[in-house]
Amino acid sequence: MMRYIAIAILLLVTFVSCNNSTTTSTVSKFYDDGRSRPVVALSTVIDSTSYDIPWSLSEELTHLIKNQLSTNKNLFLSPTAEMESCLTNSDNPFDIDVTWMKDRFEQNEFLVFLELINHNEISKDAITNLDMSLRLRIVDVRGKNPIVILQETVNDNYYIAKGTIKEDYQNTTWGSAEYANSRMGMAHNQLAKEVASRISDYIALSKSR
Repeated sequence: MMRYIAIAILLLVTFVSCNNSTTTSTVSKFYDDGRSRPVVALSTVIDSTSYDIPWSLSEELTHLIKNQLSTNKNLFLSPTAEMESCLTNSDNPFDIDVTWMKDRFEQNEFLVFLELINHNEISKDAITNLDMSLRLRIVDVRGKNPIVILQETVNDNYYIAKGTIKEDYQNTTWGSAEYANSRMGMAHNQLAKEVASRISDYIALSKSR
């Protein structure tokens, strides 16, 4: 009997709506004066590049951008896993039609979608730069109909090598102290800061309206 009760409880938890998912943010949804912070859901970065590296650029950039946003006390960041659980393989967050987002994320006010579309090393005159482009879309889902409040491509270029002196990123990998201080590690961190700043600025502007 207890076995069937346990199974029933497990099924109940499994089928709880996405809208009732709990968050793990340590920042309150409200300021001390009672005003609400904007509730933001951040998707995992889609990696549409074919850059050969022994770790996931998607995981690295998602981690970096989340860390940047988590230091911002002017927004409440929902867990990325919560947002991902509400998406299906057929959903295209960059499609012109965003009506499907209306009832999917009721506990959130703003949805942020990210796609890495360029990550290439460009060499010229013995200098190698890392050329990066990340597509950003922010959707406001507070009203009756979802509204795209920002869609742009954030471009960044960072010097990573000179001549034949170049870091071996097959061995110097993400997560190590050596990588954090490497040119590519710093380049990715710079891109994450710029993207997080754009997200923060536009959400603050929209929230104030």
